Amino acid sequence: MLPNIAMIGAGVVAELYAKAFERGVSARFAGVYDPNRSRSEAFAQRLGGKPYGNRAELLADKSVDAILILSPNHAHFDDATASLKAGKHVIVEKPIAESEFEISQLQATAASARRICMPAHNYIYMDSVIRMRRLIAEGRFGKLSSIWILYNIFHSEDVARRYGGVLREVTVHHAYSLLFLAGRPVRVSAHKSCVHYETLDSEDQVMLTCEMAGGALANLWVSFASSDKTADPWTVLYKVLGTHGGASFTWNDAIFDDDGGPAWGMTNYVESFHTELTHFISSIVSGSECLSSLRDASDAMAIIDAAERSLARNGVSEMVTYTP
Repeated sequence: MLPNIAMIGAGVVAELYAKAFERGVSARFAGVYDPNRSRSEAFAQRLGGKPYGNRAELLADKSVDAILILSPNHAHFDDATASLKAGKHVIVEKPIAESEFEISQLQATAASARRICMPAHNYIYMDSVIRMRRLIAEGRFGKLSSIWILYNIFHSEDVARRYGGVLREVTVHHAYSLLFLAGRPVRVSAHKSCVHYETLDSEDQVMLTCEMAGGALANLWVSFASSDKTADPWTVLYKVLGTHGGASFTWNDAIFDDDGGPAWGMTNYVESFHTELTHFISSIVSGSECLSSLRDASDAMAIIDAAERSLARNGVSEMVTYTP
């Protein structure tokens, strides 16, 4: 029997999950709740399902097996907690919560409810990244020497205003990707700059250098200041180098015109939501493990916290302190 999946939140990210449902997954779209009733009705008309009048109505619907938490960032923790307590499996969009303590609370709630609480770490749900992890684990590249995760996509001030600084908004993707590929970094140093914002009081570029236990250096770069229009673009690039080989992966391998968002024309980005949702459904139905856990979400937050401490000390390397 196919699980029924609903959404809380019908904003920009919901559109990407809608594309995943339209492409086809082994689940039914049950409906959506958003405070903006017209948004809920539009998604329900498009995908089927019900436009719920409020969150309580959705959570009380016993036919709903799982919920995608796509509400505003500040509401993620509360919406996820309420959904788990109502007996629903959940995917939680990033940021999962506002602190490592809240993430630990979600872990406890999920365990008590015997339900899955999966972080929406969509960047790792790409076949090339999954293969890269496998080849690293098999030792195909020898001893790792360096890891590069680069992001260069221009965001105007009007668009960037919705996000805030790029460290917490985007670099968390790099952090959980690093954890997925190579495990926990030991130390982090960070630098930031603001190139083109005139009214926003936040960084539009940040660079992290992460020291790994085996000696490798992981370089995490994010920029909203420029897109890379050169012949060999570093739009979003993953590269792993070792003593006996390496691998690279780029979002630029398939691109089409789409004005929905800054990266919506990049096939890998859009399709990562479909792959992520497919893995989530498999976890519900068969009990298979998710590629990323709340433990990883907590560790990613610890990396970002260390980076912020480094920025406060003008780039001095900081130990990453992980929650036991």
